[in-house]
Amino acid sequence: MPHSNNSAPEQTQSDSHTAYKNWPNDAAFESSVEHREPIELKVIGRFPAEVTGTLFRNGPSSYKVDSATGGYSRSHWFDGFAQLHRFEIIRSTDGTCRVLYTSRRQVDALVEEARRTGDLKYISFGQKRDPCETFFHKVKTVFQPTAPPSNRPELFNVGVTVVANMPGMLKYGPADSKDSRFKVLSCLTDANQISHAHPETLEPVAASTQQMLHPDLKGPMTCAHPQYDPITGDLYNFNLNFGPKATYRIFKTSAATSKTEIIATLSDFKVKPAYLHSFFLTTDYVVFCIWPAYFKGFGASILWERNILDAMEFSPDSQTQWFVIDRSGKQGVISRFTSPAFFAFHSINAYQENHDGVVDVICDIVQYPNMDILHHTYYDGLLSTHCGDEPGSVQMSSSPRTARYRLPNVSQKRTNPRSAEKVFEMQTGDLPAINPRFVNRRARYHYCTVSRGYSSFVDAIGKVDMETQEMTVWGREPAPHTPGEAVFIPDGTDEAEDAGYLLSVVLNGESGTSYLVCLDARTMTEIGRAECDHAISIGLHGKHYHHEE
Repeated sequence: MPHSNNSAPEQTQSDSHTAYKNWPNDAAFESSVEHREPIELKVIGRFPAEVTGTLFRNGPSSYKVDSATGGYSRSHWFDGFAQLHRFEIIRSTDGTCRVLYTSRRQVDALVEEARRTGDLKYISFGQKRDPCETFFHKVKTVFQPTAPPSNRPELFNVGVTVVANMPGMLKYGPADSKDSRFKVLSCLTDANQISHAHPETLEPVAASTQQMLHPDLKGPMTCAHPQYDPITGDLYNFNLNFGPKATYRIFKTSAATSKTEIIATLSDFKVKPAYLHSFFLTTDYVVFCIWPAYFKGFGASILWERNILDAMEFSPDSQTQWFVIDRSGKQGVISRFTSPAFFAFHSINAYQENHDGVVDVICDIVQYPNMDILHHTYYDGLLSTHCGDEPGSVQMSSSPRTARYRLPNVSQKRTNPRSAEKVFEMQTGDLPAINPRFVNRRARYHYCTVSRGYSSFVDAIGKVDMETQEMTVWGREPAPHTPGEAVFIPDGTDEAEDAGYLLSVVLNGESGTSYLVCLDARTMTEIGRAECDHAISIGLHGKHYHHEE
Protein backbone atom coordinates (compact mmCIF):
# COMPACT_ATOMS: atom_id res chain seq x y z
CA MET A 1 0.00 0.00 0.00
CA PRO A 2 1.20 3.57 -0.64
CA HIS A 3 2.51 5.60 2.25
CA SER A 4 3.27 9.32 2.36
CA ASN A 5 6.12 11.54 3.39
CA ASN A 6 4.33 14.83 3.90
CA SER A 7 5.52 18.28 4.85
CA ALA A 8 3.46 20.60 7.01
CA PRO A 9 0.40 22.05 5.22
CA GLU A 10 0.59 25.59 3.88
CA GLN A 11 -1.00 28.20 6.08
CA THR A 12 -1.98 30.52 3.24
CA GLN A 13 -5.72 30.79 2.79
CA SER A 14 -7.48 31.12 -0.56
CA ASP A 15 -10.95 30.98 -1.99
CA SER A 16 -11.12 27.29 -2.89
CA HIS A 17 -14.75 26.54 -1.98
CA THR A 18 -15.70 26.08 -5.65
CA ALA A 19 -12.87 23.62 -6.32
CA TYR A 20 -13.40 19.88 -6.40
CA LYS A 21 -12.66 18.54 -2.89
CA ASN A 22 -11.16 21.95 -2.02
CA TRP A 23 -8.17 21.21 -4.23
CA PRO A 24 -7.86 24.15 -6.67
CA ASN A 25 -5.78 23.44 -9.77
CA ASP A 26 -7.18 25.74 -12.47
CA ALA A 27 -4.11 28.02 -12.32
CA ALA A 28 -1.89 25.16 -13.52
CA PHE A 29 -3.86 25.01 -16.78
CA GLU A 30 -4.52 28.73 -17.33
CA SER A 31 -1.11 30.32 -16.81
CA SER A 32 0.26 32.31 -19.74
CA VAL A 33 2.81 34.44 -17.87
CA GLU A 34 6.17 34.44 -19.56
CA HIS A 35 9.63 35.70 -18.59
CA ARG A 36 11.74 36.27 -21.67
CA GLU A 37 14.59 37.44 -19.46
CA PRO A 38 15.80 35.21 -16.58
CA ILE A 39 14.40 35.89 -13.12
CA GLU A 40 15.84 34.47 -9.93
CA LEU A 41 13.53 32.28 -7.85
CA LYS A 42 13.54 32.27 -4.06
CA VAL A 43 15.15 29.06 -2.79
CA ILE A 44 13.81 27.45 0.38
CA GLY A 45 15.99 24.65 1.73
CA ARG A 46 18.70 23.65 -0.73
CA PHE A 47 19.35 22.35 -4.21
CA PRO A 48 22.37 20.00 -4.08
CA ALA A 49 25.30 20.54 -6.43
CA GLU A 50 24.48 17.28 -8.22
CA VAL A 51 21.38 18.85 -9.84
CA THR A 52 23.20 21.85 -11.29
CA GLY A 53 22.43 22.21 -14.96
CA THR A 54 19.45 23.09 -17.12
CA LEU A 55 15.92 21.73 -16.96
CA PHE A 56 13.80 22.37 -20.05
CA ARG A 57 10.06 21.77 -19.96
CA ASN A 58 7.43 21.79 -22.69
CA GLY A 59 3.66 21.62 -22.60
CA PRO A 60 0.33 23.40 -22.79
CA SER A 61 -0.02 26.70 -20.97
CA SER A 62 -3.25 28.64 -21.41
CA TYR A 63 -6.18 27.45 -23.49
CA LYS A 64 -8.46 30.51 -23.68
CA VAL A 65 -8.33 33.53 -26.00
CA ASP A 66 -10.46 36.67 -25.94
CA SER A 67 -11.61 37.34 -29.48
CA ALA A 68 -13.71 39.74 -31.47
CA THR A 69 -16.47 37.13 -31.54
CA GLY A 70 -16.54 36.74 -27.76
CA GLY A 71 -13.81 34.21 -27.08
CA TYR A 72 -12.19 30.98 -28.18
CA SER A 73 -10.97 28.07 -26.09
CA ARG A 74 -9.24 24.78 -26.68
CA SER A 75 -11.21 21.71 -25.58
CA HIS A 76 -8.48 19.18 -24.88
CA TRP A 77 -5.43 19.51 -22.64
CA PHE A 78 -3.13 18.21 -25.39
CA ASP A 79 -4.25 21.14 -27.57
CA GLY A 80 -3.40 23.88 -25.06
CA PHE A 81 -1.10 26.58 -26.42
CA ALA A 82 2.52 25.47 -26.14
CA GLN A 83 5.04 27.18 -23.88
CA LEU A 84 8.69 26.39 -23.15
CA HIS A 85 10.27 26.77 -19.71
CA ARG A 86 13.95 26.81 -18.71
CA PHE A 87 15.24 26.39 -15.16
CA GLU A 88 18.96 27.11 -14.81
CA ILE A 89 20.38 25.68 -11.58
CA ILE A 90 23.70 27.34 -10.85
CA ARG A 91 26.16 26.47 -8.12
CA SER A 92 27.43 29.46 -6.14
CA THR A 93 30.90 29.79 -4.63
CA ASP A 94 29.48 29.11 -1.16
CA GLY A 95 28.18 25.70 -2.25
CA THR A 96 24.52 26.70 -2.46
CA CYS A 97 22.55 26.77 -5.71
CA ARG A 98 20.64 29.58 -7.35
CA VAL A 99 17.70 28.92 -9.68
CA LEU A 100 17.00 31.17 -12.67
CA TYR A 101 13.75 30.83 -14.61
CA THR A 102 12.91 31.75 -18.21
CA SER A 103 9.77 31.00 -20.21
CA ARG A 104 8.27 31.87 -23.55
CA ARG A 105 5.04 31.16 -25.37
CA GLN A 106 5.64 29.33 -28.65
CA VAL A 107 2.53 30.07 -30.72
CA ASP A 108 1.80 33.79 -30.51
CA ALA A 109 0.78 33.83 -34.19
CA LEU A 110 -1.68 30.99 -33.60
CA VAL A 111 -3.15 32.76 -30.57
CA GLU A 112 -3.47 35.96 -32.59
CA GLU A 113 -5.30 34.08 -35.36
CA ALA A 114 -7.74 32.68 -32.78
CA ARG A 115 -8.20 36.16 -31.33
CA ARG A 116 -8.87 37.66 -34.75
CA THR A 117 -11.17 34.98 -36.16
CA GLY A 118 -12.63 33.29 -33.09
CA ASP A 119 -11.67 29.89 -34.45
CA LEU A 120 -8.78 27.71 -35.62
CA LYS A 121 -9.34 25.44 -38.60
CA TYR A 122 -6.19 23.33 -38.33
CA ILE A 123 -6.39 19.66 -37.41
CA SER A 124 -5.89 19.24 -33.64
CA PHE A 125 -5.69 16.41 -31.15
CA GLY A 126 -9.17 16.63 -29.68
CA GLN A 127 -10.85 19.98 -30.38
CA LYS A 128 -14.63 19.72 -30.13
CA ARG A 129 -16.46 21.12 -33.13
CA ASP A 130 -19.83 22.82 -33.35
CA PRO A 131 -22.43 20.00 -33.38
CA CYS A 132 -24.69 22.21 -35.49
CA GLU A 133 -22.27 22.37 -38.41
CA THR A 134 -24.02 21.46 -41.63
CA PHE A 135 -23.10 18.43 -43.68
CA PHE A 136 -21.84 20.61 -46.50
CA HIS A 137 -19.64 22.65 -44.15
CA LYS A 138 -18.04 19.47 -42.83
CA VAL A 139 -17.36 18.27 -46.35
CA LYS A 140 -15.84 21.63 -47.20
CA THR A 141 -13.43 21.49 -44.25
CA VAL A 142 -11.97 18.22 -45.56
CA PHE A 143 -10.45 20.15 -48.44
CA GLN A 144 -8.94 22.91 -46.32
CA PRO A 145 -5.20 22.81 -45.54
CA THR A 146 -4.43 20.34 -42.75
CA ALA A 147 -1.38 22.07 -41.33
CA PRO A 148 -0.04 25.59 -40.82
CA PRO A 149 2.42 27.07 -43.31
CA SER A 150 5.76 25.38 -42.79
CA ASN A 151 7.63 28.70 -42.68
CA ARG A 152 5.70 29.99 -39.67
CA PRO A 153 6.97 28.19 -36.52
CA GLU A 154 4.68 30.35 -34.35
CA LEU A 155 1.72 28.51 -35.91
CA PHE A 156 2.98 25.02 -34.99
CA ASN A 157 1.46 24.04 -31.65
CA VAL A 158 4.04 21.39 -30.70
CA GLY A 159 3.87 21.03 -26.94
CA VAL A 160 4.69 17.50 -25.79
CA THR A 161 8.43 16.78 -25.51
CA VAL A 162 11.58 18.87 -25.83
CA VAL A 163 15.18 17.80 -26.52
CA ALA A 164 18.41 19.72 -27.02
CA ASN A 165 20.67 19.03 -30.00
CA MET A 166 18.39 16.45 -31.61
CA PRO A 167 20.34 14.37 -34.17
CA GLY A 168 19.72 15.63 -37.68
CA MET A 169 18.26 18.94 -36.50
CA LEU A 170 21.32 21.00 -35.55
CA LYS A 171 21.03 22.96 -38.80
CA TYR A 172 17.92 24.67 -37.43
CA GLY A 173 19.85 26.17 -34.53
CA PRO A 174 20.30 29.95 -34.28
CA ALA A 175 23.66 31.35 -35.31
CA ASP A 176 23.87 33.50 -32.17
CA SER A 177 23.60 30.71 -29.59
CA LYS A 178 26.08 31.58 -26.83
CA ASP A 179 25.81 28.31 -24.92
CA SER A 180 28.23 25.82 -26.43
CA ARG A 181 26.25 22.90 -25.00
CA PHE A 182 22.93 23.73 -26.64
CA LYS A 183 22.74 24.42 -30.36
CA VAL A 184 18.96 24.13 -30.73
CA LEU A 185 15.85 22.94 -28.89
CA SER A 186 13.49 20.66 -30.82
CA CYS A 187 9.89 20.15 -29.74
CA LEU A 188 7.96 17.04 -30.74
CA THR A 189 4.44 15.71 -30.75
CA ASP A 190 2.68 12.68 -32.24
CA ALA A 191 2.05 14.47 -35.53
CA ASN A 192 4.86 14.74 -38.07
CA GLN A 193 5.63 18.30 -37.03
CA ILE A 194 8.78 19.53 -35.30
CA SER A 195 9.32 23.05 -34.01
CA HIS A 196 12.70 24.46 -33.08
CA ALA A 197 13.56 27.13 -30.53
CA HIS A 198 16.54 29.19 -29.44
CA PRO A 199 18.13 27.38 -26.47
CA GLU A 200 18.66 30.58 -24.43
CA THR A 201 15.81 32.91 -25.38
CA LEU A 202 13.34 30.05 -26.15
CA GLU A 203 12.20 32.01 -29.21
CA PRO A 204 10.69 29.79 -31.95
CA VAL A 205 13.11 29.90 -34.89
CA ALA A 206 12.07 27.20 -37.37
CA ALA A 207 9.68 24.35 -38.17
CA SER A 208 10.34 21.08 -39.95
CA THR A 209 9.12 17.51 -40.44
CA GLN A 210 10.74 14.07 -40.51
CA GLN A 211 11.03 14.39 -44.28
CA MET A 212 13.96 16.69 -43.58
CA LEU A 213 15.68 13.57 -42.19
CA HIS A 214 14.68 11.16 -44.98
CA PRO A 215 12.38 11.68 -48.01
CA ASP A 216 10.37 8.53 -47.27
CA LEU A 217 9.31 9.80 -43.81
CA LYS A 218 6.31 11.62 -45.25
CA GLY A 219 3.47 10.08 -43.24
CA PRO A 220 1.40 12.39 -40.99
CA MET A 221 1.95 10.54 -37.68
CA THR A 222 4.94 9.64 -35.56
CA CYS A 223 5.91 9.30 -31.90
CA ALA A 224 6.50 12.16 -29.43
CA HIS A 225 9.01 10.01 -27.51
CA PRO A 226 11.95 8.95 -29.67
CA GLN A 227 14.36 6.51 -28.10
CA TYR A 228 18.06 7.31 -27.79
CA ASP A 229 21.02 5.00 -27.53
CA PRO A 230 22.48 5.85 -24.10
CA ILE A 231 26.06 5.52 -25.38
CA THR A 232 26.07 6.90 -28.93
CA GLY A 233 23.10 9.29 -28.67
CA ASP A 234 21.64 7.87 -31.90
CA LEU A 235 17.91 8.58 -32.30
CA TYR A 236 15.28 5.93 -33.10
CA ASN A 237 11.70 6.70 -34.09
CA PHE A 238 9.02 5.73 -36.58
CA ASN A 239 6.83 7.35 -39.20
CA LEU A 240 3.28 6.20 -39.98
CA ASN A 241 1.73 6.67 -43.39
CA PHE A 242 -1.98 5.98 -43.89
CA GLY A 243 -3.71 4.10 -46.67
CA PRO A 244 -5.52 0.80 -47.30
CA LYS A 245 -2.33 -0.81 -46.03
CA ALA A 246 -0.69 1.20 -43.26
CA THR A 247 3.07 1.66 -43.47
CA TYR A 248 5.25 2.04 -40.39
CA ARG A 249 8.85 3.01 -41.12
CA ILE A 250 11.23 2.55 -38.18
CA PHE A 251 14.35 4.65 -38.61
CA LYS A 252 17.64 5.61 -36.99
CA THR A 253 19.41 8.98 -37.13
CA SER A 254 23.09 8.97 -36.26
CA ALA A 255 24.18 11.52 -33.66
CA ALA A 256 27.67 11.55 -35.18
CA THR A 257 26.80 11.99 -38.87
CA SER A 258 23.13 13.14 -38.86
CA LYS A 259 22.48 10.45 -41.49
CA THR A 260 19.07 8.75 -41.33
CA GLU A 261 18.42 5.17 -42.41
CA ILE A 262 15.20 3.17 -42.37
CA ILE A 263 15.94 -0.05 -40.49
CA ALA A 264 12.55 -1.78 -40.87
CA THR A 265 9.21 -1.32 -42.64
CA LEU A 266 5.93 -2.79 -41.40
CA SER A 267 3.28 -2.81 -44.10
CA ASP A 268 0.67 -5.53 -43.89
CA PHE A 269 -3.12 -5.65 -44.08
CA LYS A 270 -3.04 -7.28 -40.63
CA VAL A 271 -1.10 -4.36 -39.13
CA LYS A 272 -3.51 -1.45 -38.70
CA PRO A 273 -2.65 2.22 -38.23
CA ALA A 274 -2.72 3.06 -34.52
CA TYR A 275 -2.02 5.98 -32.18
CA LEU A 276 1.32 5.16 -30.58
CA HIS A 277 2.96 7.61 -28.16
CA SER A 278 6.10 5.58 -27.34
CA PHE A 279 7.94 2.31 -27.95
CA PHE A 280 10.95 0.36 -26.57
CA LEU A 281 14.67 0.13 -27.24
CA THR A 282 17.13 -2.47 -25.94
CA THR A 283 20.82 -3.02 -26.63
CA ASP A 284 20.15 -4.99 -29.82
CA TYR A 285 16.48 -4.45 -30.64
CA VAL A 286 13.69 -2.01 -31.27
CA VAL A 287 10.52 -3.39 -29.70
CA PHE A 288 7.54 -1.92 -31.52
CA CYS A 289 4.26 -2.45 -29.67
CA ILE A 290 0.98 -1.70 -31.50
CA TRP A 291 -1.94 -1.52 -29.10
CA PRO A 292 -5.41 -1.45 -30.73
CA ALA A 293 -6.16 2.30 -30.62
CA TYR A 294 -6.89 2.27 -34.33
CA PHE A 295 -7.56 5.07 -36.75
CA LYS A 296 -10.88 4.62 -38.54
CA GLY A 297 -11.12 4.56 -42.32
CA PHE A 298 -7.41 3.75 -42.72
CA GLY A 299 -6.68 7.20 -41.28
CA ALA A 300 -8.90 9.16 -43.67
CA SER A 301 -11.29 9.86 -40.79
CA ILE A 302 -8.85 12.50 -39.51
CA LEU A 303 -9.78 14.68 -42.48
CA TRP A 304 -13.46 14.26 -41.69
CA GLU A 305 -13.29 14.63 -37.92
CA ARG A 306 -10.63 17.36 -38.04
CA ASN A 307 -9.00 15.94 -34.91
CA ILE A 308 -7.04 12.86 -33.93
CA LEU A 309 -9.16 11.66 -31.02
CA ASP A 310 -12.51 11.43 -32.81
CA ALA A 311 -10.78 9.63 -35.67
CA MET A 312 -9.77 6.76 -33.36
CA GLU A 313 -11.57 3.80 -31.82
CA PHE A 314 -10.36 1.21 -29.34
CA SER A 315 -10.81 -2.43 -30.33
CA PRO A 316 -11.01 -4.47 -27.08
CA ASP A 317 -11.33 -7.76 -28.94
CA SER A 318 -8.12 -7.23 -30.90
CA GLN A 319 -4.69 -8.33 -29.80
CA THR A 320 -1.84 -6.03 -28.92
CA GLN A 321 0.96 -6.83 -31.39
CA TRP A 322 4.66 -6.82 -30.46
CA PHE A 323 7.39 -6.68 -33.12
CA VAL A 324 11.05 -7.29 -32.21
CA ILE A 325 13.25 -5.54 -34.78
CA ASP A 326 16.99 -5.86 -35.35
CA ARG A 327 18.53 -2.48 -34.52
CA SER A 328 21.34 -2.95 -37.06
CA GLY A 329 18.83 -2.88 -39.92
CA LYS A 330 20.13 -6.16 -41.37
CA GLN A 331 17.36 -8.59 -40.34
CA GLY A 332 14.24 -6.43 -40.00
CA VAL A 333 11.50 -8.02 -37.89
CA ILE A 334 12.96 -10.99 -36.04
CA SER A 335 9.99 -12.19 -34.01
CA ARG A 336 6.39 -11.30 -33.21
CA PHE A 337 4.27 -11.61 -30.08
CA THR A 338 0.70 -10.88 -29.04
CA SER A 339 -1.01 -10.03 -25.76
CA PRO A 340 -4.54 -9.01 -24.74
CA ALA A 341 -5.64 -5.51 -25.72
CA PHE A 342 -4.50 -2.50 -23.72
CA PHE A 343 -3.79 1.18 -24.31
CA ALA A 344 -0.67 3.08 -23.29
CA PHE A 345 1.08 6.40 -23.48
CA HIS A 346 4.48 5.68 -22.01
CA SER A 347 6.98 2.89 -22.09
CA ILE A 348 9.20 2.86 -18.99
CA ASN A 349 12.22 0.78 -19.97
CA ALA A 350 13.30 -2.41 -21.73
CA TYR A 351 16.29 -4.70 -21.38
CA GLN A 352 17.62 -8.10 -22.42
CA GLU A 353 18.24 -11.22 -20.37
CA ASN A 354 20.60 -13.86 -21.72
CA HIS A 355 20.13 -17.44 -20.51
CA ASP A 356 22.70 -19.81 -22.05
CA GLY A 357 22.49 -18.04 -25.38
CA VAL A 358 18.70 -17.61 -25.29
CA VAL A 359 17.74 -13.92 -25.24
CA ASP A 360 14.53 -12.73 -23.58
CA VAL A 361 13.39 -9.11 -23.76
CA ILE A 362 11.69 -7.54 -20.74
CA CYS A 363 9.43 -4.52 -21.30
CA ASP A 364 8.05 -2.26 -18.55
CA ILE A 365 5.12 -0.04 -19.49
CA VAL A 366 2.31 2.04 -17.99
CA GLN A 367 -0.93 0.76 -19.48
CA TYR A 368 -4.72 1.28 -19.32
CA PRO A 369 -7.56 -1.17 -20.00
CA ASN A 370 -8.83 1.05 -22.83
CA MET A 371 -8.38 4.57 -24.18
CA ASP A 372 -10.95 6.27 -21.92
CA ILE A 373 -8.10 8.32 -20.46
CA LEU A 374 -7.96 10.28 -23.72
CA HIS A 375 -11.57 11.38 -23.22
CA HIS A 376 -11.01 12.18 -19.54
CA THR A 377 -8.24 14.67 -20.30
CA TYR A 378 -10.51 17.34 -21.71
CA TYR A 379 -10.29 20.56 -19.72
CA ASP A 380 -13.85 20.01 -18.49
CA GLY A 381 -12.64 16.91 -16.68
CA LEU A 382 -9.30 18.22 -15.41
CA LEU A 383 -10.08 21.66 -14.03
CA SER A 384 -11.11 21.61 -10.38
CA THR A 385 -13.92 24.10 -10.95
CA HIS A 386 -15.31 22.35 -14.05
CA CYS A 387 -15.41 18.65 -13.26
CA GLY A 388 -18.41 16.82 -11.89
CA ASP A 389 -18.66 14.40 -8.99
CA GLU A 390 -16.52 11.78 -10.75
CA PRO A 391 -13.50 13.42 -12.40
CA GLY A 392 -11.75 11.36 -15.03
CA SER A 393 -8.56 10.95 -13.02
CA VAL A 394 -10.20 8.69 -10.44
CA GLN A 395 -12.34 6.55 -12.73
CA MET A 396 -11.13 2.96 -12.84
CA SER A 397 -11.23 2.87 -16.63
CA SER A 398 -8.64 5.66 -16.59
CA SER A 399 -6.46 4.22 -13.84
CA PRO A 400 -2.82 3.70 -14.95
CA ARG A 401 -1.09 0.43 -14.12
CA THR A 402 2.54 -0.57 -14.37
CA ALA A 403 2.97 -3.87 -16.20
CA ARG A 404 5.99 -5.98 -17.06
CA TYR A 405 6.04 -8.24 -20.12
CA ARG A 406 8.51 -10.93 -21.08
CA LEU A 407 9.15 -11.72 -24.75
CA PRO A 408 10.93 -15.09 -24.66
CA ASN A 409 13.68 -16.24 -27.03
CA VAL A 410 13.57 -13.27 -29.38
CA SER A 411 16.92 -13.90 -31.08
CA GLN A 412 15.76 -16.82 -33.22
CA LYS A 413 13.96 -15.44 -36.28
CA ARG A 414 10.34 -16.57 -36.47
CA THR A 415 7.33 -15.49 -38.51
CA ASN A 416 4.45 -16.91 -36.47
CA PRO A 417 3.44 -14.79 -33.44
CA ARG A 418 3.79 -16.14 -29.91
CA SER A 419 2.26 -15.00 -26.63
CA ALA A 420 3.92 -12.27 -24.60
CA GLU A 421 4.04 -13.21 -20.92
CA LYS A 422 2.73 -10.65 -18.44
CA VAL A 423 5.00 -10.94 -15.41
CA PHE A 424 3.05 -8.61 -13.11
CA GLU A 425 0.68 -5.64 -13.08
CA MET A 426 0.05 -3.07 -10.32
CA GLN A 427 -1.86 0.19 -9.98
CA THR A 428 0.49 3.18 -10.10
CA GLY A 429 0.60 6.46 -12.02
CA ASP A 430 1.74 7.87 -15.34
CA LEU A 431 4.51 10.11 -16.72
CA PRO A 432 7.15 7.55 -15.65
CA ALA A 433 10.85 8.33 -15.19
CA ILE A 434 13.82 6.16 -14.25
CA ASN A 435 17.45 6.72 -13.36
CA PRO A 436 18.88 7.37 -16.86
CA ARG A 437 21.92 5.24 -16.03
CA PHE A 438 19.60 2.22 -15.97
CA VAL A 439 18.27 2.63 -19.48
CA ASN A 440 18.51 -0.80 -21.21
CA ARG A 441 19.29 -2.38 -17.82
CA ARG A 442 17.03 -4.06 -15.29
CA ALA A 443 15.55 -1.18 -13.29
CA ARG A 444 13.88 -1.70 -9.94
CA TYR A 445 12.32 1.75 -9.55
CA HIS A 446 10.40 4.22 -11.58
CA TYR A 447 8.80 7.52 -10.56
CA CYS A 448 5.44 8.86 -11.70
CA THR A 449 2.60 11.28 -11.02
CA VAL A 450 -0.17 9.71 -8.95
CA SER A 451 -3.86 10.37 -8.34
CA ARG A 452 -5.11 9.18 -4.95
CA GLY A 453 -8.51 10.79 -5.46
CA TYR A 454 -7.84 14.04 -3.62
CA SER A 455 -8.13 16.19 -6.73
CA SER A 456 -9.56 16.23 -10.23
CA PHE A 457 -6.07 15.66 -11.65
CA VAL A 458 -3.03 14.27 -9.77
CA ASP A 459 -1.97 14.90 -6.19
CA ALA A 460 1.38 13.16 -5.56
CA ILE A 461 4.62 11.80 -6.96
CA GLY A 462 5.10 8.06 -6.60
CA LYS A 463 8.18 5.85 -6.31
CA VAL A 464 7.27 2.44 -7.70
CA ASP A 465 9.25 -0.58 -6.51
CA MET A 466 8.81 -3.17 -9.25
CA GLU A 467 10.40 -5.91 -7.15
CA THR A 468 8.14 -5.62 -4.10
CA GLN A 469 5.28 -4.12 -6.14
CA GLU A 470 4.84 -1.36 -3.58
CA MET A 471 4.68 2.41 -4.02
CA THR A 472 5.86 5.25 -1.80
CA VAL A 473 4.42 8.70 -2.45
CA TRP A 474 5.35 12.30 -1.78
CA GLY A 475 2.43 14.67 -1.42
CA ARG A 476 1.34 17.64 0.67
CA GLU A 477 -2.22 16.76 1.53
CA PRO A 478 -4.33 18.27 2.99
CA ALA A 479 -2.64 21.26 1.32
CA PRO A 480 -3.69 21.22 -2.36
CA HIS A 481 -0.35 21.02 -4.15
CA THR A 482 -0.45 19.56 -7.67
CA PRO A 483 2.83 18.13 -9.04
CA GLY A 484 3.92 17.64 -12.62
CA GLU A 485 6.21 15.05 -14.17
CA ALA A 486 9.25 14.18 -12.04
CA VAL A 487 12.68 14.15 -13.70
CA PHE A 488 15.41 11.95 -12.15
CA ILE A 489 18.97 13.28 -11.76
CA PRO A 490 21.63 10.79 -10.51
CA ASP A 491 23.81 11.99 -7.65
CA GLY A 492 26.96 10.73 -9.37
CA THR A 493 27.88 8.11 -6.77
CA ASP A 494 26.39 5.06 -8.53
CA GLU A 495 25.87 3.83 -4.97
CA ALA A 496 22.35 2.64 -5.71
CA GLU A 497 19.74 2.87 -8.43
CA ASP A 498 17.70 5.38 -6.40
CA ALA A 499 20.74 7.49 -5.42
CA GLY A 500 19.66 10.79 -6.88
CA TYR A 501 17.08 13.55 -6.91
CA LEU A 502 13.75 14.38 -8.49
CA LEU A 503 12.76 17.75 -9.93
CA SER A 504 9.10 18.61 -10.46
CA VAL A 505 7.08 21.78 -11.03
CA VAL A 506 4.34 21.95 -8.39
CA LEU A 507 1.29 24.22 -8.15
CA ASN A 508 0.34 25.55 -4.71
CA GLY A 509 -3.42 25.66 -5.21
CA GLU A 510 -4.02 27.89 -2.19
CA SER A 511 -1.72 30.70 -3.31
CA GLY A 512 -2.07 30.12 -7.06
CA THR A 513 1.73 30.11 -7.42
CA SER A 514 4.22 27.40 -8.39
CA TYR A 515 7.59 26.13 -7.27
CA LEU A 516 10.28 23.80 -8.53
CA VAL A 517 10.69 21.10 -5.90
CA CYS A 518 13.77 18.95 -5.32
CA LEU A 519 13.13 15.57 -3.68
CA ASP A 520 15.53 12.96 -2.37
CA ALA A 521 14.69 10.01 -4.66
CA ARG A 522 15.64 7.47 -1.98
CA THR A 523 13.48 8.77 0.85
CA MET A 524 10.89 10.72 -1.17
CA THR A 525 11.31 13.74 1.09
CA GLU A 526 11.61 17.37 0.09
CA ILE A 527 15.03 18.96 0.45
CA GLY A 528 14.46 22.22 -1.41
CA ARG A 529 12.16 24.33 -3.52
CA ALA A 530 12.51 27.40 -5.74
CA GLU A 531 9.40 29.56 -5.50
CA CYS A 532 7.86 31.62 -8.29
CA ASP A 533 5.38 34.44 -7.66
CA HIS A 534 2.90 33.16 -10.24
CA ALA A 535 1.56 29.86 -11.55
CA ILE A 536 3.68 27.85 -13.98
CA SER A 537 1.72 25.56 -16.26
CA ILE A 538 2.03 21.88 -15.35
CA GLY A 539 3.01 20.97 -18.90
CA LEU A 540 3.77 17.47 -20.12
CA HIS A 541 7.46 16.52 -20.40
CA GLY A 542 10.90 17.85 -19.62
CA LYS A 543 14.60 17.04 -19.93
CA HIS A 544 17.46 17.85 -17.56
CA TYR A 545 21.02 18.38 -18.79
CA HIS A 546 23.76 18.32 -16.18
CA HIS A 547 26.20 21.21 -16.41
CA GLU A 548 28.94 18.76 -17.48
CA GLU A 549 26.90 17.32 -20.38
